[in-house]
Amino acid sequence: MWPGIVGLGKACELASLHLPEHMRHLKTLRDYFINQVQEKIEGAVLNGGMQARLPGNANFAFSNIDGEALLLNLDAKGICASAGSACTSGSAAPSHVLEAIGLSNDLASGSLRVTFGEDNTKEDVDYLVEALVEIIEKLRN
Repeated sequence: MWPGIVGLGKACELASLHLPEHMRHLKTLRDYFINQVQEKIEGAVLNGGMQARLPGNANFAFSNIDGEALLLNLDAKGICASAGSACTSGSAAPSHVLEAIGLSNDLASGSLRVTFGEDNTKEDVDYLVEALVEIIEKLRN
């Protein structure tokens, strides 16, 4: 038991050394992603505000889009993401959290949650946005 506690303490110490740099990197990717989606995808709705947001997380809703179809198409391009909110992971029903912030059933059903990690790059975000533009256009047609 003691070695595990000491190991956890050391892991926390090491993680904290790079935390500010890591958070800046994630926030940069997140903000770039948000700006690109808002610029390139008509009707994209950012869920939540810009200030009270995790540094590597973005959640968008897209009208006239089925979240599951969006995920399947992203998966086919090697992109991992989630539909809805983290509170309803694994559920086919629209997120009660997204409905509580005022999203219609249509928008809540077409939501996408993306999380970035320390190994992600601006090029990864560009690939994701290009894929989203293509997939959303295909699904809307």
